Amino acid sequence: MPTSSGTTAGLLGALVIAELPSRLFRLRLDDDTTIIAGLGTEAKRLGIPINVGMRVTLRRASLDPARGTILGPQSSHPLDPTSSSRKPAP
Repeated sequence: MPTSSGTTAGLLGALVIAELPSRLFRLRLDDDTTIIAGLGTEAKRLGIPINVGMRVTLRRASLDPARGTILGPQSSHPLDPTSSSRKPAP
């Protein structure tokens, strides 16, 4: 998801490992750190379902690095910097 400057800076990929109260989620980042995140306004508006085991794209909070905002499911587009580096099997 490009930002206003046209880049995807600041976006991270993560795996949902637990659903918490108040529509918060515990996520495991690719570097094995955990973060607590809630749905962003656009994801709420669109009614995007988030489930345990799902890979998501998120933006880390600027004031609290242990918190973040889920932007939506992780894209499988090859140019998306948050997509998995795994290649599909032939």
